[in-house]
Amino acid sequence: MYVVTHRLKPVSAEELGHFEQQYSVSLPASYRQWLEQYGEGTYSGWMNIQRPDQEVLKPFAEYDFWMHTEDTPVSQDQLKECISIGSSVDGDFLAIHPEIDGLLWLPRHDEQITLWEHSESEFGDMLDKIYGGYYRQAAPSTLRYYEPWNELRNHTFYHLQDNGEGLSLHHLSKLCQSHFKWDAVMENEYTCKLFMASIGGYLRFNYAYGREVALFYEETDGSRGTTDYDIEQFLLAHHCKMMN
Repeated sequence: MYVVTHRLKPVSAEELGHFEQQYSVSLPASYRQWLEQYGEGTYSGWMNIQRPDQEVLKPFAEYDFWMHTEDTPVSQDQLKECISIGSSVDGDFLAIHPEIDGLLWLPRHDEQITLWEHSESEFGDMLDKIYGGYYRQAAPSTLRYYEPWNELRNHTFYHLQDNGEGLSLHHLSKLCQSHFKWDAVMENEYTCKLFMASIGGYLRFNYAYGREVALFYEETDGSRGTTDYDIEQFLLAHHCKMMN
């Protein structure tokens, strides 16, 4: 797995242990190990792995948001006691309950709550399994990567202008791939992400939109690094306009 930045903010074992004692719950071992190693962040562009939170799902117990039958793994009243440990970019929740063995998947656009057995493998493997089972397709990214959250992250958006050279976003992406040395590349028909450890981020080409380019980087001491500045100059020289 590729980790976007080396500036990690791990969650301490003491903090997680205190949470377990406070709410009489055992957090999944793979989830705990992940937070202790990498901290909070976004996995493969689709799943936010977060500190355990006992408050997030309480409001949902007051509404018929999900269907509750004798086959549903958690009752509507039990939602008050569920602990959220993550959320997808689409608004789905991943949660646990002190009296239920497994991971609860509470979808944003579906009435069916599903229960997934704990896995002894890495937490990322478990998320891949849930994604494949729920969306019935392979993982959304050909590259497994993790974006740890920190206060240094910044971004700039660009728009590829019409030009007489017939330069497309795909062509610009290939030019950029050959011009700079990248640590990892993730590309499909919708997007392309070029990762570089020295900037603590990546360059994203939005193929689906056809014009948008975004540069994600870390800014230390209020200043930008040389490499991300060079990338910006490359984009500007190839008909990309910086967006405010």
